Amino acid sequence: MRKLIFFLLLLSIVGCGHQNVVDFDNHSTLTIEKRVEDTNVYEVINNIEDEDAVQQIMDIFKGAKWETSLDITMATEPDYRLNKYHIWITPNGDMLEIINRNNSYYVRLSEEDSAVLLKIMTTN
Repeated sequence: MRKLIFFLLLLSIVGCGHQNVVDFDNHSTLTIEKRVEDTNVYEVINNIEDEDAVQQIMDIFKGAKWETSLDITMATEPDYRLNKYHIWITPNGDMLEIINRNNSYYVRLSEEDSAVLLKIMTTN
């Protein structure tokens, strides 16, 4: 019985750990900013209001394996900003790395999810 209670407690802690990764819903407007060259200046390149597009981003974020309690320091400023998320393109250009700047969650998306997210972010 103790093992079952411990397992359920552990499961609830692990299960609740990533609930706050996505801080928007499909009715939200997502603002995409792109870094200008090698500066710390960003310009708005897209405002995503389409519920289907926002839902696709939510699905990617919710399906990702976010890591917590990491002390991540990136070598450059983010290539993109999506609301409170900082997004870098990996040096090979095939994946995106994302940090939620409010709670330090980190993820490196798969090539497939990276391609989908980048297309949504940069298509008007």
